[in-house]
Amino acid sequence: MMQLNKPRITTFNHPNFGEMVAVTNGSNNINDSRYLMNVEEYPYDDHETMVYKSTIAYLVEENKRLKKQVRKLTRVYD
Repeated sequence: MMQLNKPRITTFNHPNFGEMVAVTNGSNNINDSRYLMNVEEYPYDDHETMVYKSTIAYLVEENKRLKKQVRKLTRVYD
């Protein structure tokens, strides 16, 4: 099993695969990803996979909302 020292979760929209989640070892670059997953739900996914993907999609949206809150509160804009 691979250990990540400083895991960073990055989300992005891929033109062919849709919404993707990448886990990197401290980098923002998706090319350095250790794990890469598509969070789009498909009708042929089993129930466990659908629950897993919907949970990750919810956490991604919550993370985006929290990042916006932090930027707003600290007045730091990217």
